[in-house]
Amino acid sequence: MPETCNLQLLPGPQTLTMSEGLFRIPLKSCIILPASQNRDILPAARRLQEAIGRILQLSLPLSAGIRSSVRPAASFCCNPLLPAQGYEITIAADGITVTYSTPEGAYYAVATLQQILEQCGRELPCLFIRDQPDFAARGLMLDISRNKIPKMETLYKIIDLMADLKLNQLQLYIEGSPFAYESFPQVWELETPITGDEILLLDAYCRERYIELVPNQNSFGHMEHWLTRPEFNRLAEIPEGFMLPDNMYDHDLYPDGLFMQPGTFHTGNPEVLKLLETMYDDLLPYFTSDHFNVGCDETYELGLGKSKALADSAGKGRLYLSFLLEIHKLVTARGKKMQFWGDIIIQHPELIPQLPKDIIAMEWGYSAEHPFEADTLKFREAQIPFYVCPGTSSWNSVTGRTDNMLANLRSAAVHGKDNGAIGYLITDWGDFGHWQHLPVSYAGYVYGAALAWNVRNNLDADVAGYLNRSVFRDRSDKTGQLLLDLGNYYKLESGALRPNDSELSMLLRSRLDNMGIARKLSPVQLDQLEAYIFGIENRLEELSPGCSDAGLVLQELANGIHFLKHAVQLARIKLQLAGEPDVLDPAVIRRLIKDLDLLLHDYRGLWIRRNRPGGLEQSVSRLLRLRGEYEDLLQSLPERPAAQSE
Repeated sequence: MPETCNLQLLPGPQTLTMSEGLFRIPLKSCIILPASQNRDILPAARRLQEAIGRILQLSLPLSAGIRSSVRPAASFCCNPLLPAQGYEITIAADGITVTYSTPEGAYYAVATLQQILEQCGRELPCLFIRDQPDFAARGLMLDISRNKIPKMETLYKIIDLMADLKLNQLQLYIEGSPFAYESFPQVWELETPITGDEILLLDAYCRERYIELVPNQNSFGHMEHWLTRPEFNRLAEIPEGFMLPDNMYDHDLYPDGLFMQPGTFHTGNPEVLKLLETMYDDLLPYFTSDHFNVGCDETYELGLGKSKALADSAGKGRLYLSFLLEIHKLVTARGKKMQFWGDIIIQHPELIPQLPKDIIAMEWGYSAEHPFEADTLKFREAQIPFYVCPGTSSWNSVTGRTDNMLANLRSAAVHGKDNGAIGYLITDWGDFGHWQHLPVSYAGYVYGAALAWNVRNNLDADVAGYLNRSVFRDRSDKTGQLLLDLGNYYKLESGALRPNDSELSMLLRSRLDNMGIARKLSPVQLDQLEAYIFGIENRLEELSPGCSDAGLVLQELANGIHFLKHAVQLARIKLQLAGEPDVLDPAVIRRLIKDLDLLLHDYRGLWIRRNRPGGLEQSVSRLLRLRGEYEDLLQSLPERPAAQSE
């Protein structure tokens, strides 16, 4: 490999062979297209043309056909024997040749060439790359239902990043009212949802980049937003709500139990299917995708209310399967292939063989230890096609849980490939206010995409390097590693098992008089957390991102750090309240109130930069409750002389 260009490609290709020599792109040359009947690769050629113009400031025209008077810089050549989505790149002394069998393959080849151009400039090393994906479907799912609905420009930015990473499927998770259902304006009229017109724009933008925009609407559980409304409450399994079983929540966070609003349909009510039909008919016509993810996960109260007698006689699993099959009829009648979350049916493995063979199970799990190997084997043995669906570990953490994320994404890829998964879906959730800023999730997008393309060659992918080079354009080469380090603060917490959560995030969500989490954190651990977080904050000054939103990224990182710093101070106050409340200084509480006000001010301002205003007030509601509790505490404390308060 030439010393002038030490290539770092992500995703790492299946094979890369370097050879002697360089190719210097001529000033007066062209990008050669094949014969006119193969214009389907025009998007790839235009993308290469744009990349050469942007990176090298060279304006190379496209030229159709081969002629002696035209000097080629790059040529596209179709070889139908190559695998679907696969490609070959040859860089020789006389030019670049991209060989492909499908337009997608040509497009992915250009994504690789773009990285080579960015790293090497006009003088490219001679090489040969042969490449194809391990997973045919490589997707990203964004939660747009937990308060945060991105603006269109934010979604376009994410889609462009997906195209660079060779991802080919995007799902926007819908529960509640993030979509403007035309039959139910009363459900979303006070919100700022995505409209059908905007879905049409997104769908077209995705298709131009060989990304399938898949509709995703929960259809069984997680229906709280609908079932708590008076007009739909009668459709709930338990209309009055219920207490979650003891083994399904964190007792430190919810010492008095966890009350849940009605969220699961009563499957015996025929009006439920009529409602779903109308929702589907409002949503699905805006998507060109042949797939539809109907959710159906976490049906907590199924068989515990109106359907208890039936569940006791037939079994809860069969009750679930029966309704799933009814949904399958609705989906297939609308010309879609059904995807569904596999967490409930996997609890009844004897029923998996009874699933329709044209259904796709979405095997999800977000811990490093999730049993992807055992679970995927059950779907494989029943000949049910399935995706593996790990996560970014960004939610309920504020700044991520890096090591858990890496292990979770890696396990899903290894066992998914071994057991024949047809897809790999990176999930990015937003539970409890969606407090994490978008850049926190980038590392998960990058590592997950690399593994989805090629597991073996990307287990040790340089995520920080790619973030620096291709996402943040960081001249200091430090932003990527800081982001990864920032997501590992959770490793300094108490060590108690907190699935999909971190203790600093839980502290900010818990009531001030709840000492359960704080008591698990010793003063020494709080000192270590504080020192770690301050150390990362000090490194912010060293960063030099050059991306178009560089200033915003730095502010988002600083705000995430502010969340963590405030959580540590909150833990100290809780420990003092639990031990020596009489010596609590009112001045300390006043400083906490001011600090929280500053945090909220910055958070609100940053939210609006990337996201729609609807959902912001719900996102900050727990922080506002905490502020109110600070005020109540302050009122209860005797005022001290000024000298003692210093």
